[in-house]
Formats: sequence, C-alpha cells, structure tokens
Amino acid sequence: MRAISRVVMPVLSAVLLVVTPAIRATESLPAKLSDDTFWQLVTDSSEPDGSFLSENFVSNELGYQYVIPPVLERVHPGGAYIGVGPEQNFTYMAAVHPAIAFIVDIRRQNMIEHLLYKALFELSENRTEFVSRLFARKPPADLGRNPTVDELFAAFITVSEDPEFYRENLELVKSLLSKEHRYALSQEDVASLEHVYGEFARQGPEIRYAVTTNAFTNGIFFALPSPARGAVGTPLNGVPVALPVPVGANPEPAPASSDTRKAIPVTLDLRVGMQFPTYARVMMATDANGKNWSYLATEEDYQTVRLMQQKNLIVPVVGDFAGIKALAAVGKYLKDHNAVVSVFYVSNVEQYLTPLPKLQGFYANVAGLPLDPSSTFIRSAQAPGIQPGVAQSSISSMQTVLAAVLEGRAQSSNDILQMSH
Repeated sequence: MRAISRVVMPVLSAVLLVVTPAIRATESLPAKLSDDTFWQLVTDSSEPDGSFLSENFVSNELGYQYVIPPVLERVHPGGAYIGVGPEQNFTYMAAVHPAIAFIVDIRRQNMIEHLLYKALFELSENRTEFVSRLFARKPPADLGRNPTVDELFAAFITVSEDPEFYRENLELVKSLLSKEHRYALSQEDVASLEHVYGEFARQGPEIRYAVTTNAFTNGIFFALPSPARGAVGTPLNGVPVALPVPVGANPEPAPASSDTRKAIPVTLDLRVGMQFPTYARVMMATDANGKNWSYLATEEDYQTVRLMQQKNLIVPVVGDFAGIKALAAVGKYLKDHNAVVSVFYVSNVEQYLTPLPKLQGFYANVAGLPLDPSSTFIRSAQAPGIQPGVAQSSISSMQTVLAAVLEGRAQSSNDILQMSH
C-alpha cells in the first residue's frame, strides 16, 4: 500500500485540489465524434478480450433506480459518464445527461452488444420501433402511439419471434456498422454480433441474466439453500466463503428449502433456486417513490440516449478495471478535453478485484481520472435492504473512496461498501 501511495498520491492531490482540470485541457469535448474518431477511441483504448462467469446480456439490479434521485442531487449535466455492463447504463445516462459516455467491460462481447444497441438506436425513430427491432418482433396493431413502458412490454411479450424480421434487421445492423460507419469488425466480431442478437430475438422481452454452464465446470463451489437471502459457498477444501452476485446480477430470493443441510451445486442454485428478472421487469422497475427512470420510460428519455448514439458519444471499450490501458486511455481523453467524470457505475466489479493489488490497481486508474467533489460512484452489492431483490445499489464520493484506498484505510470491497449509502 505504501508503494502505490507514493506513486499515485501526487495525482490524488491534484485531483482533490483542482476542481476542474482546465489548465491541462487542450480543447473542450466535441458535440459529436466522427466515425473515424469513435472507432479509433474504441480500438486504441481497448485491451484483449477477457472472460466472466456470464454473458451478461441483461442487467438485473432491480433497485438500480433507487439511487438516481440522490445522484441527481450531487451531479450536474454535461459531465463524463463511465459504466460497465449492458443496458442499465442507458437509464443512468438518460437521467444524468452526460456530454460523453464510456462503457468499459472486460468482455469484448459487451462491446459488440453496445454496437448492436448503437445500430438499433440509430435505425429506430421511437421506443416502439426500437423494442420491435431489439427483440425481432413486429409491434401489435393495437399498440398506441405513445404507450407507457408497462404497456409497451406487455404488448411485446405476447408476440412471437419473427425469423424473417430478425434476418432483415441483422442485415441492416451489419450494413450500418460496417458499410456506413466503416467500423472494422473482424469475422469473430460479426459472429459475436449474430450470437447476441440471436439471443435477444430467441428469448424476446423475457431474456434474463443466466450463469454460463462453463462458469462452474470445475465444481469448485457448492451452495447451501436457505430461507435467508443470499448464499454461502463452500469450496472443496471445506473453507466457507460468501458467493458473490455476478456483475450486473440481482437474482430474486430462492424459495426456502425443506433441507438446509444438503449442499447442491451452485449452478443449480443460480439457475433454478434463484430466478433472475426479465428484461421487461428490469425496464418496468421504479425508484422508492414509484417513478420509472428507465431509458424506455418515455420518448424523451429514449431520444436522449438515441441522440448520444447518433453523435457517437457512447463509446464501448474492452478493458479490465485493474488493467493498464483502458481506464488510463479514457482518463487521458477526458483530461485532454477538459471533462470531469460525473458518474462511474461500477456495479459489483470491486468484489472481483482480488487479491488487494488488483483493487489498488483499479484505484490507481481512478486516480488518473479527472474528478471533482461531485464525482460519484454507483455500485451494487449483495446485502439486505429496502430495494427489491437481493442486491442493493448505493452511491459514494469518488474522491473520498479514492483517498481511503490510497491511504490504506480501505483495503477490500467490504471496506469500500461501508463508505457507501
């Protein structure tokens, strides 16, 4: 800890003392990125493809909107947004109105999924058309011109997949990305695009988070069913450990078991005992006061995100939070363009940053980002609380947590969670 503090503390001091990094900036953020600049940011900032225990097509934190009102009390429009994972980021963007956004995820497939989203946003003039294309289902004839988000998904849940409509949209997406925008997608990228879109078309609005079968092929963890929320895992060596909720995951509580003494494979617990919410349910979630902030809640919310996509201002990057390239590149770009990070949605990634040097590596990267006192972390963690599901979303000051990590007062994700509210 002392070594990393000596290296990064000068950066931290600058971050804490300088409210805006104008003296380091050479120009302001552009109102729009060219296709070439966008793709250069994607490729030059990205790290090699990494792996995770789930394909993570869909966010699953049902309480994720609970933090939006307090976030809006802290941040102002026009900052830079950084996030991880899939569509949940769009809801946060629609609320905080950033000038630019970077999605940094260890999986290249997540970057491809965001390119799919980008194309579908650009192709779809309104929410109904967007949902129709996303799930390859033509809208019902009786769906109104401006449905509520509940009406929108209730209508599409009843519609079956249209294979021909899927193929038509897939070709439109490929043409838009490769021919119009001229993004240099590899054959593997195109195959990944087809896979992701194929799953959305096959499963429709009821697509949900699922742990991949190869995540536990080694049979390392076992879960003990319990009426209590959460799970306890026991490795084969017999040492009990807490089972983390996967990034972006928020399974609903498993029903009580009549035999809490018998161990079962985690894969069974996650796939059968814990039922993850569908895309439709995630979109229909609300905050504590019943307000729906989803990016599909209103046409205004949808158009906010669509305009960012049209201007190439949502940049997906492949990167490890503790890696040496992706977040450093994002930080340099933002500093060079006189931008401050307003929100950084980290989900529950920090709990995977073990051993300690990986967590320190992440915060060394955070220290390289342009921050001010309003810069805010949004995170999720398995814990009891008032929010639906087993995970709770919370916020904290980025500068406060950064100082605690670099000074050695916070040395684990649990320490960091104690600083969140």
